[in-house]
Amino acid sequence: DERDYRHVELANGLCVLLVSDSEAEKSAAAMDVRVGHQSDPDHLLGLAHFLEHMLFMGTKKYPDENSYSQYLSAHGGSSNAYTSGTDTNYYFDVRPPYFEEALDRFAQFFIAPLFTPGATEREMNAVNSENNKNLQSDPWRLDQVVKHTSSRRHPFHKFGTGNLVTLGTAPTEEYEGVPFEAPQLQRRLNVVPVKDHRSIEVSWPLPSLRSLYLEKPASLISHLLGHEGPGIPYIV
Repeated sequence: DERDYRHVELANGLCVLLVSDSEAEKSAAAMDVRVGHQSDPDHLLGLAHFLEHMLFMGTKKYPDENSYSQYLSAHGGSSNAYTSGTDTNYYFDVRPPYFEEALDRFAQFFIAPLFTPGATEREMNAVNSENNKNLQSDPWRLDQVVKHTSSRRHPFHKFGTGNLVTLGTAPTEEYEGVPFEAPQLQRRLNVVPVKDHRSIEVSWPLPSLRSLYLEKPASLISHLLGHEGPGIPYIV
């Protein structure tokens, strides 16, 4: 790795990783917010995903809903975002001469987003449409089955995409605990796919492996289980 790295902490406590790559054709930035759909309140499932959509819909300094995407498109850039269980990540790239202004436009997402009533209604419908699309996706359907069979007392059980129903339901008690307990384990589920597809998936819960990111033990175990050598489960 020939790139240069530097870690700094800003006055507001924000931690930043700076990366310099002399061969890169574009400049890029990303913001990772340590809140994902597992933090959604039980009466607003899909809230983190919905807010991911809303931050693109204009800010106090740049109120035009399309100004951010138009600026990036005009200068060879692009942007996107995603919501996971524990994080929401926003990112963009652009040609280097236009990075500073692009970064300012990006920063306004987290300083003064507008959340106008019109954009709110449109993006709720956009989230609902995204969920309807996912209903025809076998990987998404299987993922939701796994969540649905986990403990209701754990945030992992939550429906993360959201739709018009879950973004407006009544509150329930807060869940906590571990995602899979004895009643949810040792179960066989047969899922009918949308497309002609046959596969077997075996899964089990593990403790957090964040502290072992350099060793990557899960990747090693996955490689061993998938290796097609003699005496390996793959052959059996």
